[in-house]
Amino acid sequence: MKGLSPDTLPSASKGSGYHLALFSAITSAAVTVIGKWCLASISPLLLNCLIFSIAAFVLAATLVPRKGWSWFFRHSRSGWLWIFILVASSFGALWAFWAGVQRIDPTLAAFLNRTEVFVAVLLAMIVLRERFSWREAVGALVSIAGMVIMRLTLRMEYESGFWLVLLGSVFFGIVELVSKIAIRHVEPAVLTGMRSWFLALAFWAVFILRGENFEGLGEVWPGVVALAVLGPVLARLFYLWALKRMELAKAAIISQLQPVFVVVLALTALGQLPTVREAWGGILIGLGTVIMIWARPLVVPAAVQPGPQKSS
Repeated sequence: MKGLSPDTLPSASKGSGYHLALFSAITSAAVTVIGKWCLASISPLLLNCLIFSIAAFVLAATLVPRKGWSWFFRHSRSGWLWIFILVASSFGALWAFWAGVQRIDPTLAAFLNRTEVFVAVLLAMIVLRERFSWREAVGALVSIAGMVIMRLTLRMEYESGFWLVLLGSVFFGIVELVSKIAIRHVEPAVLTGMRSWFLALAFWAVFILRGENFEGLGEVWPGVVALAVLGPVLARLFYLWALKRMELAKAAIISQLQPVFVVVLALTALGQLPTVREAWGGILIGLGTVIMIWARPLVVPAAVQPGPQKSS
């Protein structure tokens, strides 16, 4: 069967794409809250080392019996290129994000991390060399206003966390665009497995070079296991499968619901809530990115789209 673009998918497939994107938002919210709990005892670097090591073995255990070890090496030059770009951008995003979450309220981190969509839209427009429409300009201004409000009303102890999460969101915006291109060359399950393996190797290399230790792990290891299954495995697979069935713009809009789930989970599990003004800043960030996405669907350039392929 020939590959289908999101626009040519049957309505049933698009419907499943919406559900998968929603499941990804819910599991990502759970990851943020569980991660905040784990980071009270261990470092962000150790957290990334462990969750991606566990995820890599889980994904390998599922993929190898079906595909053999050849799936690890059988990629075109373009496939390898996008895999490494994805790994590099993911490394920066994950390290900065978790270092920020360690220092900030998880709900604020979820709101602020929504700027990844803002960054992804801007990057796509740069790649396509297109100008802002007035609607997109309005959306950009609303998002920027939200960031300014959040920054000005931020509690003093959250200063460093704010900038780290914002840096992570810039890298996540790159990850969003790269993922959409990469799944045209590597199927989602294999791409997720490759990403986890290379990220695990990269984080362990830094862990060893920095001479860090495993102090505090005994207190939070169940959370680390949960993170490995919910984050790099389920949330990522749900999102990549959604991208196979729908436009990136629509999947990105659904992802804006993630902070809502974080609010509920953070209040229930951690008893943490942002201040009213901080929350308004986060709401404006989400509203602005939604306006930008609605104004112009986020697509990838035709130049990177391969021709029809036969399914394996």
